Amino acid sequence: MAIEFLSILIFTFALALLGLGVFTWWMEREKRRNLGVLMVISALLIAGGYAFLGSRFAIAAFGRLIITIDLPRLMATAIVYTIGVLMGIGLAGGAFLWISGRLIRPTGLERKLAIFVAIVLVIALLISIVAVQISH
Repeated sequence: MAIEFLSILIFTFALALLGLGVFTWWMEREKRRNLGVLMVISALLIAGGYAFLGSRFAIAAFGRLIITIDLPRLMATAIVYTIGVLMGIGLAGGAFLWISGRLIRPTGLERKLAIFVAIVLVIALLISIVAVQISH
């Protein structure tokens, strides 16, 4: 379990470093663009080096696997979970900003629409709960 956590931590760090490096390269001016390129290269080296330790090439180089878990499956699961968590946080944050009026002032129609969507989601949740109870 600890090696899985460490693997997710390393690959998520590398993915974030890659994304921030591309963003830095895209947004910054000439001198700071090189920092973005450096971040991208660092991310690729970190992810590539760690993936190497769990590949068949590690067997050729070291005579054994250093990382003995299924990295592609683990990373696919981690990426899906990370995207789900970020989307949930984003939706909740967007709803907070919208309801509190910090982002825009909602109109009466928008409030009624939000109430309608909330009622539909509650009904869908209740139907799902009933379906799960019936299936058992």
